[in-house]
Amino acid sequence: MPLVLLLLIAVLLGTPPAQAASFCSARISGQDVVLAYDRDEPGLRDHFTRREILSSTWGRGTCPSYVVLRSLTPELTDDQRGPFCLRHDADSDSIIGHDLGRRDANGHCVQPAKTVCQRVNQTRDAAVAISGAAARGAVSGARALPDGSGAVILSGSKGYISGALSSIGGAAAGLASSPAIVAGAAVTVVAVGGAVYACRD
Repeated sequence: MPLVLLLLIAVLLGTPPAQAASFCSARISGQDVVLAYDRDEPGLRDHFTRREILSSTWGRGTCPSYVVLRSLTPELTDDQRGPFCLRHDADSDSIIGHDLGRRDANGHCVQPAKTVCQRVNQTRDAAVAISGAAARGAVSGARALPDGSGAVILSGSKGYISGALSSIGGAAAGLASSPAIVAGAAVTVVAVGGAVYACRD
């Protein structure tokens, strides 16, 4: 139901509307997608570039990049999204996913991204196991990012990653045979918050 109609109904019924949402559009995986966000949410605009603040103030319909990143990583907090940037395909002028790396003024990866990250588990257990193993030094090559996100990154060949996850055991070992991990020649596994992502070509 359109926002204007919802507001009109609320006025006629004498009830104040809930926080009004701002609607915007983004091109994700070749499809135009409508997203909603609260423009007045405290701290959200801290993640917008100046250009995006002006666009949202003028009511233009293009989504700020951080709103798009939030839609792709709904289970993460703003701090936990720190390591990720949007992978942009110039040919289709479309966001095709997210990757690890610094963001430019448009929220896109500064370095040309070669991988796309996807969530590979639905529980916190694997993320906790990977983070714990890294903290104990039980997994060689695992490193925690110093950006405050709490992300632990493990990179290497699919054989190395599968072996490392198997050695951790439990929920992490269950990821070793995940299609997202075994399908790529080189894989980066990111444990952040309660989620585990596999980033591969």
